[in-house]
Amino acid sequence: MPKRFIIAGPASQSLAVQVGKLLGVPVIETEAKKFPDGENYVRLQVEDEKEFNGSDMIIIQTADFPQNDHFMELFYLISIAKRVGAIKISVVVPYLAYSRQDKVFRPGEAISAMLLLTLIESAGATEFVTIDIHAPEVFSAVKIPCHSLDPMPLLAKYLKDRKLVNPVVISPDKGSRERSKQFADLLGAELVMFDKSRDRITGEIEMKGEIALDGRDVAIADDIIATGGTMATALKIAKKGGARNLYALCSHALLIGNAQYKLGSIGCEIIGTNAVSSPVSLVSVAPIIADHYKAP
Repeated sequence: MPKRFIIAGPASQSLAVQVGKLLGVPVIETEAKKFPDGENYVRLQVEDEKEFNGSDMIIIQTADFPQNDHFMELFYLISIAKRVGAIKISVVVPYLAYSRQDKVFRPGEAISAMLLLTLIESAGATEFVTIDIHAPEVFSAVKIPCHSLDPMPLLAKYLKDRKLVNPVVISPDKGSRERSKQFADLLGAELVMFDKSRDRITGEIEMKGEIALDGRDVAIADDIIATGGTMATALKIAKKGGARNLYALCSHALLIGNAQYKLGSIGCEIIGTNAVSSPVSLVSVAPIIADHYKAP
């Protein structure tokens, strides 16, 4: 059986170490820097490349901000793995930036998510793994095996440990129904559905939903918290309805602009995974990544 190594990408060093411990696999440190002209530099912290010949390599490198730098570092790492003779190169990108550009919304656009997958495949990856991708349909752009791992059970377990009181999960719009139902089932909670509309000119959100929530704990779960607008609007309604505690959970806490203020100002606790680095990355996805590689 080929020897296996984990490469700790500069953007996912802690996560790579966690996965390495769970798998009992050596983790290779990387060196990364930027030259004065803006060019990236990456190398494996090794003195002898021969030990990698014929090996299986797992590269773990997320693509949160600054995503363009993180992608360049990833391409370098795949190239290095290929050059030193790795037989299998499994690429784990916990958060795939540009994943929301999964189709053409306006004439003349690129389908960025598909483009990046083709670049990863072309660089030499033999497998692609991510966490809770926004649109799995983009996997059709490549021929290598692709996997989107589900962190919702981990998030639900973390929240259940809070000893919730008569919990409710809110589905803020039609697009969130399936995820919200799954999360409510995991939590053993009631599912409540709201309706959302957005003004096409101003972008302002209007949401309708009424329920008596006196003394109950309320949660919303989604793949990404970007500006937090939708969640904040729904949770304000829940707070007016008498909710006890408010929780916003997500796989990828991007927290753009004043997202933390929007949610924090209404007394909401934000809980994310370490698929991206953020102040609220409280739940590690290392167990589900490790389980993927333990599977026969």
